[in-house]
Amino acid sequence: MNNDIIFKNPDQIINMGGPWVGELAINDTKISKNIIVDNYLEDNEFYYFIKYFKISKKQKENYFLVLRINKNNMDYQISKEKFEKIYLTKIENDTLYYCEGFHEQLPVNNIHVEFESLDK
Repeated sequence: MNNDIIFKNPDQIINMGGPWVGELAINDTKISKNIIVDNYLEDNEFYYFIKYFKISKKQKENYFLVLRINKNNMDYQISKEKFEKIYLTKIENDTLYYCEGFHEQLPVNNIHVEFESLDK
């Protein structure tokens, strides 16, 4: 299955060179807004993106979650784990490998990640 992933209206969320977020569309279907545009993964069943939640003008109060999208039906779930900063490097058997920053030149951490439904 070859899906067309498009990010619309990209915007920088931290004024230090990124990261950039945009509205995610797959095959012309809008999925969600505030998705990191340059860091996502996929396997046979799922896409994994990072969703930004801005709840305050103070950056420390905002957070990121991992968005998991089923390739077959485009249903999606969100991670229960919140991150202050995150860069996805790999996901295997619900173990998330990530860097605590916005690039992959940092030490890689891993956690078991759980997903739950998100109201669309």
